[in-house]
Amino acid sequence: MLKFKNIICVALAVLMCASFVGCGKKKDGQDMVSNKSDTATVTYKDGEYEAADSKFDDQGYRDTVRVVIKDGKLYSVDCDAESKDGGTKKDHSESGQYNMKAGGAQYDWHEEIANFEHHVVNKGLESIQLKNDGKTDTVTGCTIAVKNYIKLIKEAMNKAKE
Repeated sequence: MLKFKNIICVALAVLMCASFVGCGKKKDGQDMVSNKSDTATVTYKDGEYEAADSKFDDQGYRDTVRVVIKDGKLYSVDCDAESKDGGTKKDHSESGQYNMKAGGAQYDWHEEIANFEHHVVNKGLESIQLKNDGKTDTVTGCTIAVKNYIKLIKEAMNKAKE
């Protein structure tokens, strides 16, 4: 009977180890980066908070974020990019100047960033898994790189911490 218990214990230990191996952060062969925060629940001051890149990218855009905190929680997110030449990436996308569909994309930039904003407000930053290229498969209808927007949202929200 003791031998049988030992076999059962070893079998359970092997199963437990195998289940932990399956909990790694890989998807479709790509490493995933978690956005989960290790901090305790944070209280935020109501208001509008902004964050922006200090420099323009190679395309002449600089990412910007505005968050609205209401009742201590994230209420809305507005992600955009200012253009060196005036206007914003949302404006350029909506007018057809920045046309991703012409390049074969399913959605234009303003539609993709709207899907991202909606996801962040309704499901939180913690729900987003980033791939090494800064893009995510977590947000339906969003194929653009969002890593920098996540960084800027966190930066804006840090300004709201009580």
